[in-house]
Amino acid sequence: MPYKLYHRTTFNPSYIFYIALIFILLSHLSVFLIDIVNIFGIRDFIISKLEVPYFWYHWFLVPVEIPLQWYILGAAIFFFLLSAGIAYERKDKKVLHFLLILSSGLVLMLIEDAGDVRHALRHYIERFSDEITYGFYGSTFELFYFLVIASIMIYAAVKYKDIYWKHVKFRRFLILTYIFYAVAVCLSFTGVAYRAVTGYAFYDIAGEYLMNLLFISDNASLIIYENAKEYARVDFYLMDMLIEESIEFLGAAGMLTAAVAFFKKYSDIGRT
Repeated sequence: MPYKLYHRTTFNPSYIFYIALIFILLSHLSVFLIDIVNIFGIRDFIISKLEVPYFWYHWFLVPVEIPLQWYILGAAIFFFLLSAGIAYERKDKKVLHFLLILSSGLVLMLIEDAGDVRHALRHYIERFSDEITYGFYGSTFELFYFLVIASIMIYAAVKYKDIYWKHVKFRRFLILTYIFYAVAVCLSFTGVAYRAVTGYAFYDIAGEYLMNLLFISDNASLIIYENAKEYARVDFYLMDMLIEESIEFLGAAGMLTAAVAFFKKYSDIGRT
């Protein structure tokens, strides 16, 4: 069988998540050393080359989100589908349905992450309803969009709980992943939702506070900040990239860990 070689390995799937966690911690340490301490003059070099001279602004876009998160989610889908293939061979319909539903939700998540589908659709809704960005109709659409994807993932977890609950490692990382993505989605939505209605956005307020707290210590750093704001919404992107992308990255890594753990365990059932 195609999964026999993998079955013989002693690889611990938990290593995937631990490596991802170390990567994110090192990324945040790099932000501290470069953007705050200016170690080896790296910040000065960035300032001389880029309009938005913050290491975090670029690092958490490429490579943290693009392409690493996409690859990790794609790999999770791949391993879930491998398990689905085994379930199909064994005529284990319940496991097959669980894995296909879960994979479908992940595919939608990957498409959204890579293509920003909700932003494109929201844009047209706002244009046709003659409202400005993140008005009532656009924000309500995003809420509905998130709920549709979340309902698929929650349905799989609730409906087929008896399948995965006995697999301790898979259960642990699946729940952890759901928590990470729940936090990320709540932040993403509340960060800008209904901005045109309320007159403020949480991401802009929180981002400005953190920028002043962490990155503005003297007049020179204030000038850097003011210049960067001419090219990008750095307050917003501090929350969107540094905070939200870190959480999403760990969520994706947790999902891949869960997928590999399930594949390893499921392929082992009934085999020696």
